Amino acid sequence: MLAAQNNADWYAMMWDVRGSRYIRDRHGFRAIDPPPPYHGWATTVPDAPIRAMIEPLLGQPGFAVKDGSGQHDLTAIGLKQMFNATWLWHAPDFTVDVSDWVQVDTPAALARWEQGWGDNAPTDQRQFPDAILSRADVRIWGRQHGDRFDAGVIANLSDDCVGLSNSFGTNARASATALCAGFGQGRPVVGYERGSALTEALKTGWEPVGPLTVWNRAFTGRRPEPPH
Repeated sequence: MLAAQNNADWYAMMWDVRGSRYIRDRHGFRAIDPPPPYHGWATTVPDAPIRAMIEPLLGQPGFAVKDGSGQHDLTAIGLKQMFNATWLWHAPDFTVDVSDWVQVDTPAALARWEQGWGDNAPTDQRQFPDAILSRADVRIWGRQHGDRFDAGVIANLSDDCVGLSNSFGTNARASATALCAGFGQGRPVVGYERGSALTEALKTGWEPVGPLTVWNRAFTGRRPEPPH
């Protein structure tokens, strides 16, 4: 699935900009070094051998994994569901007026963008290091409102698609989609959403292409035993 592979590429990029270690293969992504906020220790594609991938990581603090198939029951290895979401796909030929949006390409602008993105975030830890600005496979845009950004989005390129993520702001989905589509240069746009963000995406031409589930550790005071 394009969206799941692109999500694994996103994870690899987020570790790269921190100089952190990981494994990226055809089954998805596994961290060696601890994740940044809002990221798990692994993200998988639908046909991945998920239990074999994550068993060595189960004892890591704050362990979480994104099951790219949304089909596995991981309760037997001590995990609980955090949330379900939907993988999405959008055709590449999509344009709307984006004249009130600008590319975020300086450290000062990125700091202001992240402030808008993280207005309701439960952490003060920096999510997007300045090194992300030097990535040829990543673009960040924001909608300016005075001296701040009231909407934004990030695109990340894979070989055969472009991912849309970290979109925020009111009535921003169509513009965010168009910006990512333009950056993709003919590639379809992919991503995932849930709740009201999913509803908004479906109204702007996005198509559901499969489920996903995020799991984390169900704390029991000891490491869960791996399945036999």
